[in-house]
Amino acid sequence: MSGGFLTRFWSALIVAIVVQSVWIGGGFGSGREIVEFIGRYGVNGLIAIVIGAIFLFIALYLSFEVSRVFRAYDYRTWSKQFLWRFWPIFDILYIIMAWIVIAVVGAAAGFMISDIVGIPFPVAAAIVIIIVGLLHFFGRRALEAFWVIGTIGLYAMYIILWIYVLYAKGGESITNISAGLSQGTLWNATWDGFRYTMYNLVVVIPALAFVDRFKSRMESVIASIAAVLLVYGAATVIWLCFMAYYPKVIDMTVPWYEILKELGAGWVLAVYIFWIFYTLIETSLGMIYGIVRRVDAHLRVYGRGLTRSTEALLAGISILIAIVTAQVGLVALVAKGYGTMAYGFLLFYFLPLLIIGLIRLRNPEWRKEFWAKA
Repeated sequence: MSGGFLTRFWSALIVAIVVQSVWIGGGFGSGREIVEFIGRYGVNGLIAIVIGAIFLFIALYLSFEVSRVFRAYDYRTWSKQFLWRFWPIFDILYIIMAWIVIAVVGAAAGFMISDIVGIPFPVAAAIVIIIVGLLHFFGRRALEAFWVIGTIGLYAMYIILWIYVLYAKGGESITNISAGLSQGTLWNATWDGFRYTMYNLVVVIPALAFVDRFKSRMESVIASIAAVLLVYGAATVIWLCFMAYYPKVIDMTVPWYEILKELGAGWVLAVYIFWIFYTLIETSLGMIYGIVRRVDAHLRVYGRGLTRSTEALLAGISILIAIVTAQVGLVALVAKGYGTMAYGFLLFYFLPLLIIGLIRLRNPEWRKEFWAKA
């Protein structure tokens, strides 16, 4: 009995780890996202954290349940369950968002290798492309292992980071919190907490492929809770650290880097840089994996799926195109509307999922023939 439970718990935890691995990339890892959506509000940032965590749980639970109940493990099949024939809208949203994310983090990973190792950027970018391609070639187990190792290493690094900063600056953090230092209104903080979750819902897509192990609703609940704790638990401690530097932290371009340099934490900074690079690869990997699974599911309709070699080739081409377009400025142009993607995911993901998805989960037989025509 316990063995069965542990297996199911691990299945749920893997899904949560995939969500966290794709979410915590360059923006979160640098601390800039936390400042933008949470830290800038000071004490009121706690409201943003609570609101973001609540809506993330709702979105994850419903997403995983729709995937499990209707056996929809790629985003094309899955989005049809609540968008019907309007699923191509979600397809477009995901591809645009994936393109932006892959380009930004893929290029950032390349620049980090180039800067640290001292090799030309094209060579560094090629290394990133090869890593992503090889992991796809070796398949699902290799991807899982990469994400699990990444999560263990990331949180070990974060614990070191948090202890180091709070040991040095914990007093200032408590003082600023006790003084109630804040900016903006409670409504501003509430809205940004909600918006932060909405535009990050794209991280759910790579996790759908791993829902195929779920046996019951229990796994969906565990996976959702674990993912919320991994993401917003970390965000809470980071907010606590940043409160020691409030409001100065608002103007920091790369908060963690600047804080660690100020504290003279050379070895901690070196560990931090390595794991930030790792998270950049994880995020690129996850976004591409979502596309690969969607293409594979489409091809299987015609009796042929992707082989490991073609998966690796598709993954490599995807990140190559994204990195190249990032260099010529196309992504920078599109990324100006990055924040507005939250509204797209609200209208064509969260709300339909909340309304249609919930109705269909309560009664899977409801107008079954109608949905089969999607």
